[in-house]
Amino acid sequence: MKARENMELHPMIKPNLSSSVKNYLYKYIRSLDLGGNTKLPPENELSLNLGVSRVTVRRALDELEKEGIVLRIHGRGTFVNPEALNIQVNLMPGEEFSRLIESCGYKASFEVADVRKLKADAEIARILQLEDEEEIYEIEKIYLADGHPAIISIDRFACSLAGDDLKREAVEGKSTFDILRKFGGCFIVRDKIRIETMNRREMEQETVYGRKMECDSVLVFHGINYNQDNRAVIYDTEFYDTKYIKFSLLRVKNVYED
Repeated sequence: MKARENMELHPMIKPNLSSSVKNYLYKYIRSLDLGGNTKLPPENELSLNLGVSRVTVRRALDELEKEGIVLRIHGRGTFVNPEALNIQVNLMPGEEFSRLIESCGYKASFEVADVRKLKADAEIARILQLEDEEEIYEIEKIYLADGHPAIISIDRFACSLAGDDLKREAVEGKSTFDILRKFGGCFIVRDKIRIETMNRREMEQETVYGRKMECDSVLVFHGINYNQDNRAVIYDTEFYDTKYIKFSLLRVKNVYED
């Protein structure tokens, strides 16, 4: 595995280095022919090939083990779990929406519905630890699967993190993560998700593009995203049409007493 030829770890992403290594290993695992040996190279070899410390590699493998993607067997090594890779979309790994749609077998595209500036309500201000009536941006996008609306996302963050004049053209083609990294020096390292369902009427009240969705109800993720200083900087809401986006969850269980 000549990882240096396949992955460049840009200095800008060093605060989230273990996540970058984890994402690389996940993609590497997905590219393997698992018909034969499923054992991964040892940690020291991965560390050398990626140009990172063994501690960073170990953290990335720890996360993959928690998600059930790899299995560690004492005295034998780390192995890919083929059953985990049969899952089309896992709830655990964070994926950009276009890649998520493509992993479900569709051609992905997206449109920016709205970029709006408004005063944060009490709930958003509490979640993002903002001053009373501090202004936020709300960026709403719709993601299409073979031309059909599949996901609506709304990202909310303080105007102070991206300047007071964020233009629509600055949002086109960029994720909110990229915007906050560029303008605010924020690196998103984790999130906390609350999941619920919502009917069409409720969804349309929450969104600009909700009327374009073709479903009667949606799966909704409410996410609080934390930066490298463990501060909540983005509150996002994601609306999924489960006709196009089907999630699975692989749970790792530790039910046996030592």
